[in-house]
Amino acid sequence: MVPACTIRACKTFDEFKACIELQRTVWRFSDIDITPLRSFVINRRSGGFTLGAFDSADRLLGFTHALAAFDAKMNPYYYSQMLAVNPELQNAGIGAQLKLKQRDAALERKVPIVGWTFDPLQSRNAYFNLVKLGGVVRRYYANFYGHSSTSVLHRGLDTDRLFVEWWVASDRVARILAGKPFSDEPVATVEVPREIEDIKSENMTEAARWQREIREAFDRHLSAGLYCAGFSPGRNGEHSRYLFFKDRCEEGRLHYDI
Repeated sequence: MVPACTIRACKTFDEFKACIELQRTVWRFSDIDITPLRSFVINRRSGGFTLGAFDSADRLLGFTHALAAFDAKMNPYYYSQMLAVNPELQNAGIGAQLKLKQRDAALERKVPIVGWTFDPLQSRNAYFNLVKLGGVVRRYYANFYGHSSTSVLHRGLDTDRLFVEWWVASDRVARILAGKPFSDEPVATVEVPREIEDIKSENMTEAARWQREIREAFDRHLSAGLYCAGFSPGRNGEHSRYLFFKDRCEEGRLHYDI
């Protein structure tokens, strides 16, 4: 059941301070990796926005933070730097509500794309980004943040990331959000563990092997002109799979270079 909440733009110092505390709770960062108050304030004044989900007592349950950005050809887009939900309420639908409001904001401002990164080893994020929201992936960044992260969630692995393109005004995204799934047959797949955290806790060498093999497979398929736009979650102990397709979807690949 989705908790009752109100989603609105964060504007006050207290609201931004609540976002800072939620960063600590969700990612367990040390202070050096926390996005500070001044960055939230500057972002609000320079074209970006932060949306918060608040309960009836005005407590912050989650937030999403979007930066105004340009691609290499100076086309505008929003970079969604963070999406955080109180761990006690994760998988309750708050993240989806925040992303849909973020999409509304981009549509209102006539910005065609929202982009963000996520760890390719994280199956739940992959399903949410690709299946529930309709994002597509054409870029894999090896060790995107280097090895400086203080989050215990990284556990010493490279900080590999997939870059999601969310074409907010496309018919494809509208259909997926309306419950009409993407139905093309994939031409290639890449396996990923259903629960990478279990592997990390038991065998970091095995986790590193998975990361290396997924990186190599993505590089091979993306270099061949395919794109990733689907995800099949593992069932009954099976691994999950990223799904790749020939690049003929409607989103404007040739117009953006992110």
